[in-house]
Amino acid sequence: MARPTVAEINLSALRHNYRTICALLPRPVGVLAVVKANAYGHGAVGVSKALIEEGVGMLGVASVEEGVELRQAGIRVPVVVLGGVDEPQADEALSNGLSSALFAPEQIPYLAQAAARRGKPFPVHLKVDTGMGRLGFPPGDAGRILEAVKSRKELCVEGFMTHLSSADGAEAGDREFTLKQLAAFSEVVAPMREAFGVNIAVHALNSAGTLSYREFAFDMVRPGIALYGSLPAEGLGADLGLRPVMRLVTKIVSLKELPAGHPVSYGRGYLRATPVKIAVVPLGYADGYRRAFSNAATMVVLGCEARVAGRVCMDHTMIDVTGIPGASPGTDVVVMGDGAMTADDLARISGTIPYEILTQVGRRIPRRIVG
Repeated sequence: MARPTVAEINLSALRHNYRTICALLPRPVGVLAVVKANAYGHGAVGVSKALIEEGVGMLGVASVEEGVELRQAGIRVPVVVLGGVDEPQADEALSNGLSSALFAPEQIPYLAQAAARRGKPFPVHLKVDTGMGRLGFPPGDAGRILEAVKSRKELCVEGFMTHLSSADGAEAGDREFTLKQLAAFSEVVAPMREAFGVNIAVHALNSAGTLSYREFAFDMVRPGIALYGSLPAEGLGADLGLRPVMRLVTKIVSLKELPAGHPVSYGRGYLRATPVKIAVVPLGYADGYRRAFSNAATMVVLGCEARVAGRVCMDHTMIDVTGIPGASPGTDVVVMGDGAMTADDLARISGTIPYEILTQVGRRIPRRIVG
């Protein structure tokens, strides 16, 4: 029998969000949909297939393993390993038709050698670090890197990219820094096109950048979190009507009436001066439902809010269903999304970001496609 806790993935909401993002752009441009981390917890294969049907022409993953999973599912559009391909995986990546971010000169020889062994060019996306301080070569090294790559005919430059560190920031300094990043990137675009041709896909904008700096859309944008219906920062894009794609649901597995003053869960952290009805649902921090939600988050039972009662446990969470008539074992409970707390809400009360909430929904929770 299937576990009663399920993450419903609404592909209609996903399609709506994709179309909403595309409608914002000043002109038709390509979309590299970021489906790393199992499509932010939503299931990379199902999400990717739906987005390809909508017109997405390229996908972004973090690792070779994620890219191979897509290939084994029959997905044939270009897939870029945004985290780069290391030497031991170069042959596997190329044999599966994956592209690699190229952000350091040390990658050039082994990617070229893999291409020579396989008898076909290795597609790469050159990455320049304009201020993120993570992956990418400095703009000042662009000439040297371009020449080094151009000298290796085994490499095929497919794209040119950077990553914005502060596009989600609301302060004047954030905007100033982001514009400096985009200006530094723009300066290198012309020599890159001169070296590798005009058909190279130039891309810089993540979700936040697409919402706030879409005049710099270049050839392609790289939305991630916005595709899944969450905001890249508090309030940013709140007026767009993005729809949460994931709806986390479960069922009550136990219901008991406790007398006044009876404690609930570890540490006796939930006490009420009146009798209470406490329902238990099979969902806990091992599933990604955080202890930080203890006594703070709510779930929805029969259209009513029920507060988390006491500490979230590893496999179970208790909720207070006092005053909710009809609640009983087997009753449906909405944990997140669609009328309940969203990933953005849960992030807010636990002091994190929706990216973390979504990607930490555990793999032991089955995904079920709806819509």
